[in-house]
Amino acid sequence: MELGDRVVVMQKGKIAQIGTPREIYFTPNSRFVAEFIGAANILEAAVENGHLVLPGGRQPIDGDANLPAAVAMIRPETIRVVAAESAPLSGIIDSVSFIGDRQRLVVSGVSNRSFTVDAPNTVRAKSGERIGLSISPDVVRLLPPES
Repeated sequence: MELGDRVVVMQKGKIAQIGTPREIYFTPNSRFVAEFIGAANILEAAVENGHLVLPGGRQPIDGDANLPAAVAMIRPETIRVVAAESAPLSGIIDSVSFIGDRQRLVVSGVSNRSFTVDAPNTVRAKSGERIGLSISPDVVRLLPPES
């Protein structure tokens, strides 16, 4: 990713996506590419009035609000930690890992699977605490259904 100006992602001997490293990372065209390139939160949820309806709240999305359901990808570093009381999404911190320049939080209750958040080390976070999350709709990537 660091050396190339164009990247080709292959899946079972076929081209899955061609693009710049930034395009491949932030706008993958499939679930496979999203999970293959970096950490990714994959959400499967009903869509209601332009929001993903999740166990931890409602996440606004850009794109086709007329879908009955969607598969979406959110990168961990695009998520902001906010006060749980006023957050559109919330969950319980399962674990906190110090990574050096950031900390990785694993949060349950946001979606049907564990949710990963990369937060600055200035955020105070402990296992067992309720946490609020804010995610800009423009970083939620809707993925096509698996074929």
